[in-house]
Amino acid sequence: MKSVLTLSASLLMGLLLSSAAHANDHKVLGMIAMPRNATNDLTLRIPVCRVVKRIQLTADRGDIKLNGASVYFKAARTSSQSLNIPSSIKEGQTTNWININSDNDNKRCVSKITFSGQSVNSSDMATLKVIGDD
Repeated sequence: MKSVLTLSASLLMGLLLSSAAHANDHKVLGMIAMPRNATNDLTLRIPVCRVVKRIQLTADRGDIKLNGASVYFKAARTSSQSLNIPSSIKEGQTTNWININSDNDNKRCVSKITFSGQSVNSSDMATLKVIGDD
């Protein structure tokens, strides 16, 4: 009887945890090391093409200056959208959500995100973390 109660409690706890995970579907899509010199070809490839509705950017280490960003969709090689991003992110800061015009069709899923920018006020390379929400 005790093992049945333990099993029931374990199943209930698992259900509660799995439903909580669905409520907040934010995932780290990847990290980019930002060089000290301005660069316009920093690419975050998303290995499993996924629909992403919006992203947040976090400066994990060092301050970051951004000149631009674009998101590319799987539908066509030339299908892309320029993103309206802040020009700078201080270490430890996270941006507000940045909307992406994707849809629920797998053909319009995000395959990569490119950035142009650099580390500032840092002797080391800053790290840009990209968080996605679907």
